[in-house]
Amino acid sequence: MKYLFIINPVAGQGKGIEQLKNRIHDAFRDLGIAEDNYEIHVSAAHEDAIRRAREFGESLNGEKGRVYACGGDGTVSEVVNGIFGFENIAFGVIPIGTGNDLIRNFPASHNFKDIKEQIQASTQKIDLIRYRGMVDGEDTTGYCANMINIGFDCNVVELAGRLKQKPLIAGSFAYLLAVFGMFIKKKGIALKITELGKDKLTGVNVLKDDEMLLCAVCNGSYCGGGIKSSPMSRLDDGKFELNIINDVSRMKFMRLFPKFQKGEHLEIPGIEKIVEIRSCKDAVLESNRNWDFFICVDGEIKKTTGIRVTLLENAMDMVIPGI
Repeated sequence: MKYLFIINPVAGQGKGIEQLKNRIHDAFRDLGIAEDNYEIHVSAAHEDAIRRAREFGESLNGEKGRVYACGGDGTVSEVVNGIFGFENIAFGVIPIGTGNDLIRNFPASHNFKDIKEQIQASTQKIDLIRYRGMVDGEDTTGYCANMINIGFDCNVVELAGRLKQKPLIAGSFAYLLAVFGMFIKKKGIALKITELGKDKLTGVNVLKDDEMLLCAVCNGSYCGGGIKSSPMSRLDDGKFELNIINDVSRMKFMRLFPKFQKGEHLEIPGIEKIVEIRSCKDAVLESNRNWDFFICVDGEIKKTTGIRVTLLENAMDMVIPGI
C-alpha cells in the first residue's frame, strides 16, 4: 500500500502545517511503515492537487494506494477529481479546513483527525455526482462528492470566502455572516430544472421553470460549515436530492433559518410550499433567461451556461476511520 498526503497550505488560514507533517511522520514510524511507502505533498496552486493525485495514480501501476486530502472541502474536491477512474485508489480526508462538510455525514467525524486511525481504517463505497457542461468557458466533466449549490447558497459561499480572508473570521462564523449579508440582498436565481429518464414518452420531466431562492444538488447533507440543509441525503443511497427553496420574504427566511441550520425544517407545517425536494439520478439545470450563472461545487465557485448532473453509484472508495 502506498500513501499520499496532499496538504493545502492555506487551509484553516495556514495554521499548523508543520505540526501536521510531524504527526504524519510520527504515525508511520509508530506503525512500523517505512518512509518510502508514503509521501507528503504541499500543493502549490489551484488544481495542483488534481495534477499530483493523478500522477500518483499513474505511478502505482495497479498497486493499492490512498490519497488523503488535508484541507477543506475544496481540497477534497481536487483529490476526488484527480483520482477518479483509478479503482485501486481510495481517498481520505484530514480535516484542517474551515468547512469540512463532507465528513460531517459520518457519526464518528472526530476520528478523521487521528492519523493512525486514518492509516489503519477501512474503506466504504460512496456515490458521486458527475457534472457536465460549459464551465468556466470550457467543455467540462467534473465530479462532486458532497453538494452543488446554486443561487443564494452559492452567493453565500462566495462572500464567506472573502470574509475568511479577514482576521478573526473563519469557518462557520464566516458563513453565518455571509448568510445575513446575502439576506439583505436576497439574490436568488431563475432556473429551468429538467429530470431525465422519468417521462415514458419523452424521457424528460420539467420539474421547475421559475425564480427561486436557491437550488442544491445534494449527495450529502451538510453545507456551509455544518448547516444540515439536506437531512434526507445519504452518500451511498444511489440518488441525489434536488432541494429547491422558492422565493420567500425576508421575515419568513429569518424565522426558518434556525431550523434549516439544524436540519429540522422539514418538520415545519406547510414547509412543502417553500421547500421542494425531488430525489433524482439525472437532471439538467440551466438558466431560463439564457444567462451564465455561478455554481458552487464542494465549496469551489465556478461559472456555467448550464450543467447536466448524473448520480454515479458506488463510484469511489473513501477511507472512513471509526467504522
